[in-house]
Amino acid sequence: MHMNRLLLRHVITLVLYRSERNFVAMTLKQNMLLRIYLYCCLGVFVSLTLVHLRPLNQDEVIVILVIGLVAIWFEWRPILLPSGEELSLVSPLLFTSSVLYGFFPTACILLGSTIILACMKPSSWKPILFNGAQYALSVYVALQVYQLAGGIIGTLDLNNVLSYSLYILCYQVINFLFVTIFMYISTQTFISTDVKSNIIYLNLMALATLVTKVIEQGEIIGIVLFVIVLWGLGISYRTYYAMYNDFKILSIKDGLTNLYNHRHFQEKVEEVVVLDREVSLLLIDLDFFKLYNDQFGHPEGDKLLKEVSRLLLDQTPKSVDAFRYGGEEFALILPDFNQTEALALAEKLRQAIAEKDFYGADSMEMGHITVSIGISTYPEMADTKEQFIKNADLALYEAKKMRNNVVTYSTSIERVSELVSR
Repeated sequence: MHMNRLLLRHVITLVLYRSERNFVAMTLKQNMLLRIYLYCCLGVFVSLTLVHLRPLNQDEVIVILVIGLVAIWFEWRPILLPSGEELSLVSPLLFTSSVLYGFFPTACILLGSTIILACMKPSSWKPILFNGAQYALSVYVALQVYQLAGGIIGTLDLNNVLSYSLYILCYQVINFLFVTIFMYISTQTFISTDVKSNIIYLNLMALATLVTKVIEQGEIIGIVLFVIVLWGLGISYRTYYAMYNDFKILSIKDGLTNLYNHRHFQEKVEEVVVLDREVSLLLIDLDFFKLYNDQFGHPEGDKLLKEVSRLLLDQTPKSVDAFRYGGEEFALILPDFNQTEALALAEKLRQAIAEKDFYGADSMEMGHITVSIGISTYPEMADTKEQFIKNADLALYEAKKMRNNVVTYSTSIERVSELVSR
C-alpha cells in the first residue's frame, strides 16, 4: 500500500510538471503572437497618423482637448454590462470628431488619451495601447466607407442615410474583429456579445448622429453640450447596470460561502457540456460534518464551511468555478481537465484540507478535517449533463463507503485510487 501511494504521487507530480511545462511553452507562444499583433496594430495606427499629418486650427485643438479628456474618463471608468463587456461611451465621441474634423484630429485624441491612460495604468499598458490602436483603425476604415458612400468630412447630410449607417455598421464590425483576434491570441477564447450591448451601441450612435448635426451648427458649444449629455448618460447607465449586476450576483452566489450556488452550478454544467469540450467535475464532501456541528455548534460549522471554501478558491486555477453544491458538499468544474489532471488536482485539495489546522480538527475521527472527492470527466465518462453529474455523485458515494478521505472515479468506469494513509 505504501509503495502504491509513492508510485501514485510520483505519477501525479510528473503530470503536474508536464502540464506546467506545456502551459509555460503555450504562454510564451501566446505572448509572442500577442506582441506581434499589438505592434502591427500600433505600427499601422502610427503610419496612418503620419500620412494624414497636417496643421491643426484653434477649434480642432479645443476639440482634441475636450474630447480627449472625456475619452480618458470614460475609459478609466467603463460601464460593466450584464454580459461582462465594458461600455466606455468613447465610440460616439469618435464618430463626431471623425465625421466633422477627419481622421488626423481623431487620431490625435486617441494617441494622447492612450499615452495618458498607459501612464496611469502601467501594468495594463498592452491592452490600453491595443484599445487605442483598434479604435483608430476602426475609425479609419469606417471613415473610408463613409466617404465612399457619399459622406463628406466636415458636414453630416442627414438625408444620406447610407453614408452614416455604413459608418456605424463598419465601425462596429471592424472593432469586434480586432478585439476577437486579441482575445483569441491571449486567452484562446472568443469574445461574447449580446443583443443588449448592441442595442445600446446603436442607440448611442443614433444619438451621436443627431448631436453631430447640432455640433456642426454650434461648433464648440455643441461639443460641450454633447459631452454633458454623454456624461449624464454614463452616470445613468453605470448606476442601472451596477444595480443589475448586484442583484445578479445575489441570485447566483451562496450567502454563507460566497461560492456560486446550486442553481448556477446546473446552468454552468449545461454551458460546458454544450461546448462539447473536455471538462471534469469534482464533487467534494466534508467528512463527519454532522459530528463536527454536534460537537462545536453550528456557528463553528459555518465558519468551517467558509474556511474550506476559501481554501478551494486559493488552491485552484482561475479558470475553475467553485460551487456550494448543498449542505457540506462542494463542486468544482474544471474546464479542459482530463481524467489524470482532475485526479491530480483532487489529491492536491484532499491533502491541503487534511493538513490545514482547522479549529477542532484534532477532535475528529482521523485527527484532522478530511474530505471525500468524486470525479467525473466529460465526454470520456458521460454523454449527457445528467450522466456527467451522476458519475461524480456515484464516485463520491463510493469514496464515502471506503471510510472517507478518498478520491475516486465512478465505479461505472473504474475506481482509480484510494489516496489515504490508513
